[in-house]
Amino acid sequence: MKKKILGMVVWGSLGLVAACGSSSSSSPPVTTPAGCVDPTGAGCKIAVADGSFVKWTGPVIDAAAGGASSAVVSYAPGRLCLSGTVDAGANNTGWGAILIAGLADIDPTGKLVAPFNASALGVKQVRFNLESPPLQGVLPGITQLTSADCTQVPSCVTSFALGAPVTNPGSFTAKLSDFTQSDGTNANSSLDQTLITSLQLYVPVLPGMAVPYDFCIDDLAFLGADGKELKP
Repeated sequence: MKKKILGMVVWGSLGLVAACGSSSSSSPPVTTPAGCVDPTGAGCKIAVADGSFVKWTGPVIDAAAGGASSAVVSYAPGRLCLSGTVDAGANNTGWGAILIAGLADIDPTGKLVAPFNASALGVKQVRFNLESPPLQGVLPGITQLTSADCTQVPSCVTSFALGAPVTNPGSFTAKLSDFTQSDGTNANSSLDQTLITSLQLYVPVLPGMAVPYDFCIDDLAFLGADGKELKP
């Protein structure tokens, strides 16, 4: 199930999460409208400009898979939130909802300008503080290009996830090498840290249930091997 779900999520090639910095901000949050299915909808992609690696943020839901989930993203400098309901739908084919934060830009034709090269930047870990996780937790994942010469979005994107969701609130840190669960869409067997496009926080469905959720992350950072935060 997880491999199928991650394979559907191609917007990670547009980018997901990087260091959002400290979370306290007096700026009012920017919120996507209700009814967003993916970042192509009007107002469904929010530009991020807070001195971090993040380029943009937005939601993805399981509408194309027959699900009935909903998702609204709220962004303020240093803070990303996702709220709504995950619901597998009448045929139990939906997979849930995802909070994405883009690490890579694309041009108007859908071609990736440049991936996020964690290796060149010395990035080895990702850290965030999780507030109010849902009962089933949130599963962190990282998307990448399938190869350096395949740059069209979404056809050139694959995903890798952690082995288990994060269920407890508080600070969480993972090594990039911990993202080992492939979505199975191509021959890659491990994350290529030179071709990263996004980080995703996925809210899975629970069978036969419509489950509301409302969580946030702050203190989001990419770290070196020594645990120190790295900035653009």
